[in-house]
Amino acid sequence: GYPLWNPEPDSKLPESCRDEGLRIGDVGIVKDGNFDVLFNICLPKEHPLNQWGGVPETFKQVPISLSQTSLYSFSDCPGFVMSAKYFPCNGTVSVAAPLQFSLDCQFSPPSEKGAILILPEGAASENLLNLRAVTEEAQASGESWYRYAYLERGRTAINNDSLFLVTGFNKASSW
Repeated sequence: GYPLWNPEPDSKLPESCRDEGLRIGDVGIVKDGNFDVLFNICLPKEHPLNQWGGVPETFKQVPISLSQTSLYSFSDCPGFVMSAKYFPCNGTVSVAAPLQFSLDCQFSPPSEKGAILILPEGAASENLLNLRAVTEEAQASGESWYRYAYLERGRTAINNDSLFLVTGFNKASSW
């Protein structure tokens, strides 16, 4: 995955697209922590997102069904922690009125760099299970997507590895 420092959609996108935010099939560029969505290959050419900015001349929709995706919600368990490595935390609770609670955590990353992400309201995760069709379309049309981004949408500061096709995401309302 690729973390976005500013995950909010562009405020100039059609309202229906801003409400849902990032979705499977979005093709775009990560710049300054934002995802600059250009078009979506899983939506029809007539969808408001694809009408808003247009699509490449070689655009081919790759429709997906709900059975091709997984959706997990972690909102029922706010504060849920997932980690590749266990980091112990100690806490104390006082039963006297008023109730008091404190939590001490020590984070020791295995290298010089590390981070902790706390999701107080949980999160949702959606992933495309069958990647074959979108992978084949990306391989067949990738070059024309770059030309479109560069020539038609004016994204001139892109490299060969700058264009992303979203096949899954994690979303949280607060962090």
